[in-house]
Amino acid sequence: MGFVTKGQVVVNDPAELQELIEASDRLDCFIQTHTAEDRARGLLYLVFIDIDCPGNLTRAEKLKSRVVSRIKKEFEVKPYCQFSGFKGYHVIVPVKPTQINPPSLVSDFLRFCQLRLSKGYCDPQLLGDAVRLVRIPGTYNSKGVKAGMDGFVTPIQEWGGQELDPGLLWEEFKLAKLEERLHRQHRKQKTAKPTARAGGLRAEVSALIERARQGVSLTHRQRLAILFELIANGWTDDQILDVFLNQPDKKPAKIRYMINHARRMNYKPFTSENLEGVLP
Repeated sequence: MGFVTKGQVVVNDPAELQELIEASDRLDCFIQTHTAEDRARGLLYLVFIDIDCPGNLTRAEKLKSRVVSRIKKEFEVKPYCQFSGFKGYHVIVPVKPTQINPPSLVSDFLRFCQLRLSKGYCDPQLLGDAVRLVRIPGTYNSKGVKAGMDGFVTPIQEWGGQELDPGLLWEEFKLAKLEERLHRQHRKQKTAKPTARAGGLRAEVSALIERARQGVSLTHRQRLAILFELIANGWTDDQILDVFLNQPDKKPAKIRYMINHARRMNYKPFTSENLEGVLP
């Protein structure tokens, strides 16, 4: 690629890769973030964030620092970072290998993660693209060389060894997808407002709460129906947490995260029509 197209090769040995890099003679060298097979299987193990500011490297450096600092603080991961050799920076966040189900959601989830981790500063041209080419450190960017720069792809920060746990991001992603789906339904037809029952809770939600307390495993939508209803009726975090403590996969930290997220996003209770859709 670059000055002279050399095509792609498969390398399984780090020593062989190093030999190819040393023999590249200032050609552009890339490595794939994931393989096409990974994407087809729904497998993700890193998030690639590209921060480009053509003609303004000072701004690119500030944005890079802001994004890296945010990832360290909020997600407790020190990502790998490198100068691209021309107009910006690459930030790579290793993720605990995750199987996305269904695999068709890989692009949407990756796009969500890229925007969430980068505060929206990720280059829009690569959003959701799992099989992306990343420049190899220690090689050259021909665009930078042609522009009169040295074009050297330079590591700025080494990876800290931590892998981001995508569990909470996946829950947040599912909430966003649900919100989109409900919004589309609201636009298509006028839906009835929730009708309050005894104690402020509708009978359907009260029945779901009883199942939750008995340890019956509820679906994700059933849990959201309970959560949104209880928040709307003024229940405290501890009271809501108590409802879900007998769920087979309960994790208090995860439950509190979902409660805080729902409060922050101001989600409304399910309409009576949508509530019927979550009942068996």
